[in-house]
Amino acid sequence: MPEITEEHIRRLTREAIKQLQSSATPETVDRIVKDAVTRLQDDNVAPAVSTTSVSTGALKNNRIIITAFGKNRSGILAGLTGTLAKYSCDIIDLSQKLLQEFFTVMLLVDIAKSPGDFETIKSEMIKAGEELDLKVIIQHEDIFNVMHRI
Repeated sequence: MPEITEEHIRRLTREAIKQLQSSATPETVDRIVKDAVTRLQDDNVAPAVSTTSVSTGALKNNRIIITAFGKNRSGILAGLTGTLAKYSCDIIDLSQKLLQEFFTVMLLVDIAKSPGDFETIKSEMIKAGEELDLKVIIQHEDIFNVMHRI
């Protein structure tokens, strides 16, 4: 197995901060990076995924995970899925939950046939979320799996 270098750790750290956004704390980022490095070493997997420039070509698949949450109101799901349809994205799986007045949805989406790239889709989904007063988080499935595998 190739050695995990400081550059690999820097990339994981930058990606953790990017994915966590405003909820990133030194402790959270440290824990996520340490867990990812441990998993890579335990699995004898070389850190082949470049996280500094996330592109669909650098990852195993073209699937993304979208999580959105906020106060429930009419049209949320239609607004989010309408944006995905605009970019020819295929919803593979969807789970939504209403918890009193709060709405949460998690979508697994294939963007392989989309004319838009990951960054374009991410930007448009965040914009759609803002219009619906939602917090939207988007990650490549591969990055999600590396960061959340236990």
